[in-house]
Amino acid sequence: MTVRDEPAPAGARRIALVALGLLAVYVLALRALLAPGGGLLGRYSIRGEGGGEILVHERLDPDLNFPVPQRLDSAYIFHWDMRKHGFPATMPPYSIHWTGLLRVPGPGTYGFSADVQGAAGLQIDGSPIDLQPDTLTERTLAAGWHAIAFDYALGQGDARLVLSWTPPGQTSRAIPSRFFAPDAAAVAADSTRHGPGWALLAAGAVAAFACAWLNRRGRGPVAGWIAALRAERVTLALGAIIVLAAFLRFHDHALVPFHHETADEYQHAWEGWSLLHTGVPAAWSMFPDRYPMSETVDFRWFGDRYVLVRPYFDHPPLFSVLVGLVTSIGQGASYTIPWDFLSGTLPMMRVVPILLSLAGIVLLYRLARAYGVSERAALLGTLVYATLPVIVLAHRLVKAESLLAVLFMGAILAAHRHQLSGRIADAAVAGILGGLSIWTKATGVAVVGVVLVLLLSARRVRGALLALGLAAGFVALYLAYAWAQDFGIFLKVIEAQSTSKWVGLESLQDLLTGKIVTKYFGRGWYLWLLLCAGLAAFRKERGLLLPLAVYGTLIAMTADHRVIYGWYRIPFYPFLCVAAGAALERMLARADLYRVFPFAITAVSTGALYAWSQAPMIVQSKQAVALFAALALLPFLVRLAYESPLTERIARLATWALLAAFLITSLVTVDGLLEIYAGTRGLR
Repeated sequence: MTVRDEPAPAGARRIALVALGLLAVYVLALRALLAPGGGLLGRYSIRGEGGGEILVHERLDPDLNFPVPQRLDSAYIFHWDMRKHGFPATMPPYSIHWTGLLRVPGPGTYGFSADVQGAAGLQIDGSPIDLQPDTLTERTLAAGWHAIAFDYALGQGDARLVLSWTPPGQTSRAIPSRFFAPDAAAVAADSTRHGPGWALLAAGAVAAFACAWLNRRGRGPVAGWIAALRAERVTLALGAIIVLAAFLRFHDHALVPFHHETADEYQHAWEGWSLLHTGVPAAWSMFPDRYPMSETVDFRWFGDRYVLVRPYFDHPPLFSVLVGLVTSIGQGASYTIPWDFLSGTLPMMRVVPILLSLAGIVLLYRLARAYGVSERAALLGTLVYATLPVIVLAHRLVKAESLLAVLFMGAILAAHRHQLSGRIADAAVAGILGGLSIWTKATGVAVVGVVLVLLLSARRVRGALLALGLAAGFVALYLAYAWAQDFGIFLKVIEAQSTSKWVGLESLQDLLTGKIVTKYFGRGWYLWLLLCAGLAAFRKERGLLLPLAVYGTLIAMTADHRVIYGWYRIPFYPFLCVAAGAALERMLARADLYRVFPFAITAVSTGALYAWSQAPMIVQSKQAVALFAALALLPFLVRLAYESPLTERIARLATWALLAAFLITSLVTVDGLLEIYAGTRGLR
């Protein structure tokens, strides 16, 4: 079983890392120079006691297209200052004022309409335009820039605002960002910065051509650099995948999953923050009756109820401490008022699981190689891990399973190294990571169990005993932590957790469905991952089924089958993606119907449905099914009926086209996740 790749020449990795850094800077510079700078300045306010407006937040909004409430509400939830605005027991009535410029591309009569939940008012060039429901209001406008102002107010309910226009001879649509600007200075800046952007793009193309030409001649330092980059192709590929994964995970990361879709995200942040600042963990609890009444606080925050308890014991504290540390740094202030822990917002909290998932990409590659899959299969597995929307969403959740997944991979890699080398240090690392897993989540005991099975199966008894002893030491430390806080409350909480579960076989079935929290999402992708794991049972990478079996059984035995939450699956994903990478490699190599069709009918079709969910006439048509069948079936049926070099070549091209469609639809889905996720059904 291969654990390490062949070493590259000295200095090659440094050259590869420098190249990755330069490429990242180049792409960011291009994005900053060529990205459209349109938008309107929005001032988000609430009404004060005297009737006047109090500014809460100010930002540049690219357009006035808010079909779901999260983007508008976030301006208040994530930027609320309790010292200035008081305690937000409910979401207050609010008003928003947008100002800027509207570019009219050509003279004519333009129709305006607004889909609004609440009250709205539009002015162009200081003149009001009456907006009525399901009514188009027309106005004759000259070409050029016009002053625009839009007012929106919401007393209660879910915010919704979409400002649309109907240019002459066209259909109604939301006004795109490129037709807005905050002021004249932004218009001038937008026109001047595009020139350097195109120049930088041209310079990059010339530099790439020059490097290729010099490398072809085999002269100078460039040829040596190219050779070093070839030797570090894995480093380059992993770096590019990590950059892509970071971009996808940080895109609208604070908005999807939704605020309070699971209150557990705040649970971890509050526990860690209070432990760091006061020495006593405090968070909302599922078992407030097990805590003294004097140590509980029942309150509402932005309309949601929480019962805060201390000292909090519902979950081990390791992951919470990481989140509390990041939120404390993000606050930039010390503990001054009792409610300061509420200042830690989702944009800050979710940085922790995202960074953990990026580190997991490197571990995933090494784990795949340890299971014996090829370099290409391992990279394909990391690509799936980086881009699959159901995994991208899961890696934003502030849940301890994000840390548990990283510790799980690290412990297995250490156990594999000990299996091969017998070095006692590797067994110690496996034991320490297993112990940290228990400090992360009670289900972390599965990590210890898998490590012991791996070491005992390789007859590494001493290593197994060492790992078990170290893990037991961490359990003892956790009990000491509980004793230092309040061991009586700790025992009551443990008793409540062990007696409140209605466990049944349904929990095993529920683990086979795709969820993020409780909303079903990406079931086709998840089904494909499970199919890949099933195929792995007959391949050399079958060992990855061990952690899946142990962790999955433990979850089924300890979780209430009525609430098998989506984040329970996060530790599954690395092992499922290893299986997916191996399956994709075999599919690309064989390009036959039997390997392609399961992938097409589950993973590719799911991505297509989500990516084009905003265009129901496309996805709900016979033409769409026929087009999909032509790509997913026809080339392989023809090859099956008549094998020839031509039919084989066509089938291979179709296979690569399906893989490209899988990746492209995943990227499109992540780009539009806010509206796509909000439109899915199946809350349970």
